[in-house]
Amino acid sequence: MENQQKISKGELMEELLRNYFLNSGYYVVRGIKYKYAGCDITDIDLFLYGRSSSLSRQRINVDIKNKKSPQAFERILWVNGLMKLLNFDACIVATTDQRPIIHSFAQLHNTIVLDGSFLSKLRANKFPNRLTEEELTINLSKHKSYKTFNNKDWRYIYESSKSKLLSEQDFSGFNSSLIFLKYFFEKAITDIQKREDATRMIYLILSHTLIIIDFIIKDIAFLDINEREKKLSDGLKFGNLGQDGVDKIMSMVVQISGNKSANTFLKTLDKFPTNILKEFFSKNENTKNLFNWSKEFENLGYNKIFISPNQIAPPLKGVMSIFLDFLEIERKKFFNIFQKIIQTKIEIPEDNKE
Repeated sequence: MENQQKISKGELMEELLRNYFLNSGYYVVRGIKYKYAGCDITDIDLFLYGRSSSLSRQRINVDIKNKKSPQAFERILWVNGLMKLLNFDACIVATTDQRPIIHSFAQLHNTIVLDGSFLSKLRANKFPNRLTEEELTINLSKHKSYKTFNNKDWRYIYESSKSKLLSEQDFSGFNSSLIFLKYFFEKAITDIQKREDATRMIYLILSHTLIIIDFIIKDIAFLDINEREKKLSDGLKFGNLGQDGVDKIMSMVVQISGNKSANTFLKTLDKFPTNILKEFFSKNENTKNLFNWSKEFENLGYNKIFISPNQIAPPLKGVMSIFLDFLEIERKKFFNIFQKIIQTKIEIPEDNKE
């Protein structure tokens, strides 16, 4: 297993556990930074997201310690604190410790323990045809955004997108993810040397974005279609505050400044093409597929063999097209670029033509 030779023992166990939970049906993200006000607070080894019904979701943080001295008691306390802080539904500790007392202490604190016996079985598993987190981020760190993201490399953008899954699973998180998507759609079109990595980023950020909107929709799934569309429209235009919240703030601005500039601002918001996303995400036949689409986009992003947008399943291509329309990027222009690449790769040499 070539990948296993390139990463540490701890990183290998994180990859093996990620693959285990992926195969168990979860959407899984490895190595998410928990941030507050731009500061890195801590890392979560694995973030698990499950969809059990149209109205319920499950979010779980997993702590992994593949060490001789795993400090299992401390890790159980730590994951519980983080679970409560992030309002998650469950927590898991994966530890090499096999003492029965660890299980009894974990049960006391409603923590699932995957012990040394379980982990040893995982080590026998074969590596799937996926990039490891290290392989992906090494590639991303080679590229920089000199203007749009203030000289940050693509790894930083990717980490920022992942972090939204911890504390910004709301309209503000969704709306800010659209900035990332627009940047990478445009980069894929204009920069042939970075096209493959930019497309992988599109796949991965789309997967994050769809998970965010899936989490939002669970709270409005029971509303009738008109109310649901209103909630989506307000959220897409005004973020977490909604129209009422923005109206109150703008009213205060007008009173303080003594002018009517707020109306101009609100008219500008009305011009945003939010109807495209509102109509798409308000339909039950689309919302019931968000979770599976997220997993499929995640798999495309990590697939060792690069898969062109022209080669992906039609429903996924349709999702990409919706976001292209919203971002006012011509679908044909985007997909035609990859069509030319495919034609170039399969072009028959002159000597072999009949």
